[in-house]
Amino acid sequence: MTGVTAPHPEWECAIRVSLIPSGGEPYLESFELPAPDPVEHWGQTYAFRGPILAAVEASSPGASGAGILVKITVRAEVSLPCSRCLRQTGLAIVGDLRYLFTLRSSHEDCPEREEGADRDGDIDVIPVDAFEAVLDLSPYVWEVLVLNLPEGALCADDCKGLCPICGKDKNEGDCGCKEDNTDPRLAVLREL
Repeated sequence: MTGVTAPHPEWECAIRVSLIPSGGEPYLESFELPAPDPVEHWGQTYAFRGPILAAVEASSPGASGAGILVKITVRAEVSLPCSRCLRQTGLAIVGDLRYLFTLRSSHEDCPEREEGADRDGDIDVIPVDAFEAVLDLSPYVWEVLVLNLPEGALCADDCKGLCPICGKDKNEGDCGCKEDNTDPRLAVLREL
């Protein structure tokens, strides 16, 4: 079981900077990445069902050429325990994030922001010393994947959960246990 600190070691998710046209027209690339080992996050275990699909849209929006705007969209199928009955539940996840790789020291002096590239404030600015010939996006694809893992899931909207007394799955039928819903702090009042 792995944590959430690093992408799968076999992921190759990189784009050549020279292929990104200047002037704002996007360069599109997609990757089918091997499913990582189960991940422990939010106190849950997430098992991946099949490959991770990543779509990348990269552009150089500023006339100064000081930045590369990258949008990463990730699609995956995960399996995790139902929050009520603990049955394994399949779930499709889709999420995206935008990153601005910039040669400038801070995001305040990026002309890309002034031109409206960050209209809704959801761009992470990544300052770099120099653009390499190839931009490795694996850590960012991993970040998008992990940040979009759901906190919990239900096998069905009407899942009845587990009996708090015997632990039987109530979806399979009534267990016959009599639940006492009285708050134990108020038990003294029942004796009056």
